Amino acid sequence: MTLLRVYIAMSLDGYIADSAGGVDWLNPYFCPEIDFMGFAKTIGATVWGRKTFDQARQRGEYHQESGRVVVMTHRPLPQDVPAGIEAFAGDVRELAARLKQELAGTGKDIWIGGGGESIVPFHEARLIDRWEISIIPVLLGEGLPLFPKRGPGVEGLTVKRHRALSNGIIEVHYEPARAGRG
Repeated sequence: MTLLRVYIAMSLDGYIADSAGGVDWLNPYFCPEIDFMGFAKTIGATVWGRKTFDQARQRGEYHQESGRVVVMTHRPLPQDVPAGIEAFAGDVRELAARLKQELAGTGKDIWIGGGGESIVPFHEARLIDRWEISIIPVLLGEGLPLFPKRGPGVEGLTVKRHRALSNGIIEVHYEPARAGRG
């Protein structure tokens, strides 16, 4: 079954970027234990918000070798983006259903990445199958929160996996505690 997975790092106080939108505060915590490439091998499609796409494009990291990229945006994408990158500005339920159908039988999942604003529509529609959150041992005090001050309200989650890395990061995987979920 193809899953919609949020895979993201946040500060202990809940921020995914500093007040300027930067993520350089993560640099001291990169280590082989994180195994991003292992994660990437499980992904068949990535969904990003426009801000995340634009930042990744500036760094030259906007094309995922693990599959195609869908950018949630109302603005046209630059003409020079590689094949496999598409813009999307519709109902996330339709997008999720289409991507799941396209990836059916591949053993690959969908990465819902980017910032809180791009994750919220999937959360509001109760489409997230797994939250994979790396809690970084730093307090930013302000910045871009993982969960903007809107959302669907209370949703119970169940811890499915957790581990402490040698650099102080805590990785926690949560799944919704809905009926019919493992």
